[in-house]
Amino acid sequence: ALVLYLGAQHVTTLEYGHIDNKHPNITTITPDEFRKAYVDGDNIQYDIVVSFSSIEHSGLGRYGDALNPWGDILAIARARCVTKDGGYMVLAVPTQKEYNDYLQFNGHRLYGKNRYPILTANWKQIDGADHPKALPVYMEQPAFVFQK
Repeated sequence: ALVLYLGAQHVTTLEYGHIDNKHPNITTITPDEFRKAYVDGDNIQYDIVVSFSSIEHSGLGRYGDALNPWGDILAIARARCVTKDGGYMVLAVPTQKEYNDYLQFNGHRLYGKNRYPILTANWKQIDGADHPKALPVYMEQPAFVFQK
């Protein structure tokens, strides 16, 4: 709803479970549907990818996905593959004030000085601070903007 309000003409939502959607400007797909379309040759390319409170769960099996210690990093890499050249990613993942990495299996990850740079590798951060620790006011899940 937020990106539609801000002017997006169409939104595609990728979600582990099926969403019964009736909005004409929103398409909902599951990871299996997305993979099938990609394998079938659909040239899926997006202007912007937005992830808020999602990536930190990838690969932990909580939502039916396969266990994979690199699931979050793979999800961001896959997002890059389907982002247009020069496109953007808005990413918000949980952090902590002490800037340490932490895994609360099988709930989520907290990103700190070790995993956050790996997660955002191959993207250019264009909005300032390198990590939430550098923000003047601590936020648990700040959104940052990156460019491909």
